[in-house]
Amino acid sequence: MCGRLNVSDNPYVQALMKDLGMPIFPEFQPRWNIAPGTLINVITQKQTTTVRWGINFNGFSHPNSRTSTIIKRPDLRDWLARYKCLVPVNGFYEWPDANLYPQWRGRDTRFHISTPQGAMFLAAFAKPSDTGWQANIITTDPTTEIAEFHHRSPVILNPSQAIEWLKHSDSQPLLDMCLPYTGELKLYECSSFVDDARHEGAQCVAPAGEYADQISLL
Repeated sequence: MCGRLNVSDNPYVQALMKDLGMPIFPEFQPRWNIAPGTLINVITQKQTTTVRWGINFNGFSHPNSRTSTIIKRPDLRDWLARYKCLVPVNGFYEWPDANLYPQWRGRDTRFHISTPQGAMFLAAFAKPSDTGWQANIITTDPTTEIAEFHHRSPVILNPSQAIEWLKHSDSQPLLDMCLPYTGELKLYECSSFVDDARHEGAQCVAPAGEYADQISLL
């Protein structure tokens, strides 16, 4: 799955996009704790733009679409082919799925996940609606590390894959790229400060326990 996003180090993300010849985001305020239902920046083949994270299906907004679901649904395959995009982030947060992983029951834990380089591209697609553009981040089977606490992971693309992603105009080669990430990940248990989507700031990515005293005073 993909619970929250961290886009706090704008210069690093911008440098990565520039090196790849992609359109560059304008300067914007760091966002450490981006929740579904809010606006996110995405890269399309021609531009950078802002969309709402979550596509409305039958009255409910869903932030993510599983690869296995897209394969089965012609409407999702069509949106993927026509409106594929990338979500550049510094990292994302995930909470253990205690229902499937009982060893995490009773443990107050969440993880921040990134790459050693501190930036990554997440595969996504958008959809036009009466209220503006909406987008889903695509999920797939977890990496070896994430499989310790969750059964899904966002599709993470390395820089060369990210360029290739934007070039395809058919859904099948895009779906073929929706595989578990094989590169190195940097993940650690982070502060419970991030649990509340209203919280912002570096406390969100602090190691677990580091900001416990400050949190108790909020």
